[in-house]
This record gives sequence, C-alpha cells and structure tokens, in this order.
Amino acid sequence: MLYIVGTPIGNLGDISDRMRKTLTDVDVIIMESIADSQKLLNILGIKGKKFIKYNEKNATSAMPAILEVLKKNNAAFVTSAGMPGISDPGAGLVRAARKAGIAIAVIPGPSALASAIAASGIRAKEFTFISFPPKKAGQLKHMFEKYSMQQTVLVFFESTFRIVKTMTALYEAVPDCFVCVAKEMTKIHEAYLEGTPAEVLNCFVSDTKLEKGEFVVLVDFQ
Repeated sequence: MLYIVGTPIGNLGDISDRMRKTLTDVDVIIMESIADSQKLLNILGIKGKKFIKYNEKNATSAMPAILEVLKKNNAAFVTSAGMPGISDPGAGLVRAARKAGIAIAVIPGPSALASAIAASGIRAKEFTFISFPPKKAGQLKHMFEKYSMQQTVLVFFESTFRIVKTMTALYEAVPDCFVCVAKEMTKIHEAYLEGTPAEVLNCFVSDTKLEKGEFVVLVDFQ
C-alpha cells in the first residue's frame, strides 16, 4: 500500500491523528526532502524508519527501487509541506504504483492551494493553476495578457525573490484586475494583500518586510 500523506504547511497544530498514525505504522517513508521531513518526524517522535528520497531530480532513477519496496512494504509519500501531487513529482509515483498493482490511499491534509482560494474572497468556480510562473518579464506579461482574455482566475506560487517583479509585470499587463497575495499561510507572519496590482505593489513598497516568505497569488480576471 502507498499512502499519500498531507503534512502541515506551517502550523503544527494542523497535524492530524490519522497522519501521525500512518507515518508511525508504515515501514518506509518516501520523502521529497529528507531534511524537511525529518524535522516533522522528530516532532512526532517517530524514529527508526527507512527513508527513500524521491523528487524531481531523481524521479526516474529512483522509481524501480521504490516500486520493489512497495511490493513488499507499506509506505507513505510526503512532500516538504502540504498535499503531495501539487507542483511535485507525486503524480508520477501514484501512476507508476497503480500500474504495478499497488493500492493507493490518501491521508488528506493542509493544502496551500485550497487554503489560499478559501481566504481570498474570490469565488473560484473555475480556476487555472500553473505552479510557478515564467521568470522573464516579457513572458510574464504575455502570460497575464493571455489569461486575462480567458476571463478566468489564475493561481500560482511565487518566491520571496520574485514576488515584486511578478506583481510589477501584472500591473503593466492587466492593471485593472483583482489580485490576492497569500503570504506565509498558517505561520507567524501570515498576511493577505489584496486589491489592484498597483495597490498590492504599494503594500510591498511601504513595508519591504512583506517580501519575505512564501506566496500563493490569485488573480481574478473575471
């Protein structure tokens, strides 16, 4: 059995009894980042587990060994934070395991994507999620212009090093849209910046400390 296990995105109060029990009971834990997940296991007091590293870099080379382990053992797959399968190699692992006849079970947990939508105030009956946006300014502007023509809600992750550049490109491409930037959700410095791109940019200019952290950005072109 392969368990797909959601883990906290920040606040450890979101640890569920089911998540704790699953990670305690499985024989093997497949991790996107051993360093990140080991911290969680230490908090849970879980020791003596066999670890397998599985991420974007080694997904192909690690798969045969992982499938052999899954044929004989119960294992859990965890990412650095949140629900696996969103912007990580979890989907490939699930497909390969199912093709090999290995049963799959999901242990639901926190999701940055779902949490940001819930807190945005945007009624997202339909939305487009693109993981991380392009890095070049021209590509960013083109992307925003394309999705604005579709009258959709666009959702993506952004880093502390690029959030202002990305908001600037949005302002230049579609200045009259509505944007909500969810910062450090469930953590100490959780914050939500919303308004037009110009208004959100002004928040960052007024307080440069807001640039620090992890972000989920929602853009409403409707």
